[in-house]
Amino acid sequence: MEAPVMAMVDTLVPGVSTLTQLVRYYGLYWALSGFADEEGLDRAACQMLVRRAEVGLALVSRKHDTRRQAHGLDRVKALVDQGTVDGAAELGRASYSPRPWGFWSQYGGPSMTLGTVRVDGGALRPGRHPCPPVVLQLFQPLLDIAVKRKSPMNAVEELAVLALDTLATPDLGPLGGLFTATRAGVHDPDEWTGDDHTRRATLRILARAVQLCPEAERWTDALHACVAYGDAVSADPVLADEERALAWRGVLLRHWSVGAWRRLWAALVDQVVRVSGSVAREDLYDWISSEAPAGTVRDFVADFPRTVNQNGHPLPAEQQVRDEWTPVEADLAVLLLGGIRRDQLSGHCLLAFLNRRSRGRGQFLDPSWVAYRHREHIDRPVAELARAFVDDMLAQSRRVALRKMRVDNDGRMTLFSKLHERNGRYFADRAEGASNVGLRIEQLGTMAEQLDLFTTESGQLAVTACGVEWLALPK
Repeated sequence: MEAPVMAMVDTLVPGVSTLTQLVRYYGLYWALSGFADEEGLDRAACQMLVRRAEVGLALVSRKHDTRRQAHGLDRVKALVDQGTVDGAAELGRASYSPRPWGFWSQYGGPSMTLGTVRVDGGALRPGRHPCPPVVLQLFQPLLDIAVKRKSPMNAVEELAVLALDTLATPDLGPLGGLFTATRAGVHDPDEWTGDDHTRRATLRILARAVQLCPEAERWTDALHACVAYGDAVSADPVLADEERALAWRGVLLRHWSVGAWRRLWAALVDQVVRVSGSVAREDLYDWISSEAPAGTVRDFVADFPRTVNQNGHPLPAEQQVRDEWTPVEADLAVLLLGGIRRDQLSGHCLLAFLNRRSRGRGQFLDPSWVAYRHREHIDRPVAELARAFVDDMLAQSRRVALRKMRVDNDGRMTLFSKLHERNGRYFADRAEGASNVGLRIEQLGTMAEQLDLFTTESGQLAVTACGVEWLALPK
């Protein structure tokens, strides 16, 4: 049920992941690619260079950062306290990171998409955008220390310019140009790839939403207020000019449905965890029936807030029920609203909402599935619909577990699931996470702030003069 949203987010925010939120690391790996190419470093040498440079960056952050922290900083602090930090970059249990390539493993794909790095035989090499000399010069002292296998502990003052809190460092301008698809602040469409155009479009959409809704508390809140809901996508000249704004509307509305399913599933598993032993399906029926509102599905839907305004644009009905109704009632309502939205949306918005061809097959638990359940139960009790959703979730859990099943060489099967069924009874020993899948908007906004495109210095979200110029926004 998460896959359609995750796939659309992957398309709409290329070069950013849920684990990339520090711009300095993009600059580090950009410099590493140029340095490794100049030195002719092979895969093994690149791997050790990455690990030693990351430890060095964490040590600098330990000394100089207060607002942001380098990746692996907690582990590096512990190694410093133990007096074993000099071996932190080595592979093993005493390492700053258990992953062979450290945090490159989470920045590698985004960096290659951004065009700063490519991988050749396992070694880092310059991508389609070679590392500018000013960026390489910024990181050169750290790389020299790393390649010579010297301890960076004695050089943290010399390397202070690399602290994450340091402003206006030489890497930020070139990186800002890549993120916004501009050169010297000017966007020439012919010079950039489709991913570059999409990333720029998403930044423009987010920046314009911030301009229109400066009172929003989070970057995602601004996008919801100005893109998911209301007339701005057609009335505002910037948003109306970006067809991806409608795609974002579809993703944001579908995201509500995904969150509702995840919360309901987490609540269901929690019912099992609370019982020492196991529960029958009837026990889960009793739980969901007790949480569902009285009356028929038709009566339930009649109490929903308005879903569209006079111009046919969505109103924040999902947010309203989440704020005002009990958790299970709200999640049931949000699911039904997703089915209703399917018939209200069109064009790019609908395609992004469903993330499939208009005549393609749907998926289990998607809005089309919910709309079918809605029609099937329209004059039946809401509790009966809720029990049908329990059946749907249990069936989907089994399908996912079987899809992920691993068979060892000795024939032993392993099912990766927190809820297990045996002889008609369900048991679980761990709770299920209820958080929704990431949209990468918070990561993008945070990095745009580091690039001096956005700011929160006044206590409100805002677009800087640089952001206005580079993203071609109204002043």
